[in-house]
Amino acid sequence: MKLETVKNKEIIAILAKVLLISHQNNCESFNVFEEKGADMMSRRKLNATCIVVSLMMLLQGCSNIAITKDQQVEQAFEKHLSIYPVKSLEDFYDMEGFRDKEFDKDDKGTWVVSSKIAIQKDDSSPLVSKNIYLFFNKNNNKATGKFVLSKIYEDFSKNTENEYRIAYSNNKIELLDNAPKEVELFLKDYKFLVEEKSFKSLNNLPKISSRHNDNLPLYSINYLIKQDNEINKWLQQKYKFMKQDAIMNIENSGELSNSSLSNFYFKVRYKGKKEEIQYFRESINFKPSKGGY
Repeated sequence: MKLETVKNKEIIAILAKVLLISHQNNCESFNVFEEKGADMMSRRKLNATCIVVSLMMLLQGCSNIAITKDQQVEQAFEKHLSIYPVKSLEDFYDMEGFRDKEFDKDDKGTWVVSSKIAIQKDDSSPLVSKNIYLFFNKNNNKATGKFVLSKIYEDFSKNTENEYRIAYSNNKIELLDNAPKEVELFLKDYKFLVEEKSFKSLNNLPKISSRHNDNLPLYSINYLIKQDNEINKWLQQKYKFMKQDAIMNIENSGELSNSSLSNFYFKVRYKGKKEEIQYFRESINFKPSKGGY
């Protein structure tokens, strides 16, 4: 596994002192040769030996502060996720996101906050998904969006999709179109994961797998979250998900070292008996406003 050394000025300074001291100590043990009239070549060989020994000690010490790529990614995840839960989704108006070359100079950008609940009872049933998309435009401090209710069948010709306009203000989702009662009730008390729960320490969660690509950039880790995990319990209680262990995927597309917030994607997936599938997905993306948001 590829190792990357922690970049810490204080640690480097300490290690430099250790190198100096160890070099002096090691050389002192050989001073007896100089007293016996060792020639210049012997002294040079002796100094070279001292340096090699000291470097070996230094490298051995460095191995104790090396971290894996997963740990580096995880630490970056925790730093960015520490802002959640937010007091209100309207806090996104004041947040700065990761900007690439697609952004115009005068465009403050738009935060796209989306959430999805999808359930498929068995192989013969459709996958029913309820999707919320909110666009928090930093240029005018207005949030509009849409709610999409879809049913996906094995026979694609039977698929259905209904879309309703929504807005967000005063910490509530407002339905702008006429919609069935079930849609009104679903949106009335809907809450996003990022406004109610903390991710806490990811290091305490068992890791299942990971994939990272510095060139894209894209970083992804799958965790096992037990039934009594706080996020798992929140999903069980609020949205009636299965009471069992689940797999949580966290994905980030953005520079890990960048101080601004990057795009994040969260997905919690459950699989029950008779091929029943349930999953909750939420994403936070920063986009150029010229995309029509």
